[in-house]
Amino acid sequence: MDEIKILDIPITNINKLELLKGIDEHFQSPEGNLFFVTANPEIIMLTKSSTSYKEVIKSADYVLADGIGVLIASKILGVPLREKLPGYELMHDFLAYANWHGKTVYFFGAKPGVAEQAAKNAKAEYRGLKVAGFMDGYTNKGPLVANEIAETKPDFVFVAMGAPLQERWIAKYKDLFPTSVLVGVGGSFDVLSGNVKRAPKFWTSNNLEWLYRLVTQPTRAKRMMQIPLFLVNVVRERFSK
Repeated sequence: MDEIKILDIPITNINKLELLKGIDEHFQSPEGNLFFVTANPEIIMLTKSSTSYKEVIKSADYVLADGIGVLIASKILGVPLREKLPGYELMHDFLAYANWHGKTVYFFGAKPGVAEQAAKNAKAEYRGLKVAGFMDGYTNKGPLVANEIAETKPDFVFVAMGAPLQERWIAKYKDLFPTSVLVGVGGSFDVLSGNVKRAPKFWTSNNLEWLYRLVTQPTRAKRMMQIPLFLVNVVRERFSK
């Protein structure tokens, strides 16, 4: 697959149609599992301070551009990515695919009750969706839980524990899921469950979802500061070559 390196992280340069075609091909003739990372500037910056986390991200089959910040970075580097693929939208794409093709999904992560409500809302939106199970990310994150989830034989595993926990968990236990698609989805359960409101269409269509989050959730300000820091690092990389 075509990749573009941003701060030494290989971002998969792919559009949504190609991605879904790849998922279809995977399930037609599975040869192992698939590990997805939805990489935003915060995740990429975390890899700069942790070699082990960088190796986890590099071990993924797909590292997707989650948000406008990563697209801007690719343009600064002179190798523009074709499309952003936000984690929340990707989860819905996979839910729709699972529903259409009779695949099972598992919701793991978030606070107690959130994964369960997210699963209920997903079943209401996608009539006939097969939910293999759900579990919060606070009770236990170890091998017993990983094995319990694996026993349900899910086709898709959505892991919502935030970075870097969700990617580390997937990398550690993915061998228990020989043909599954495993995706770190951050705070997507909070939105799907109705606990957090997603940015209205105007904001998402104009690549301003980050600003909407900042306005509605001021506590995210510290995390949002990673975006300008990330872009500064990208500019330095561009002009150091």
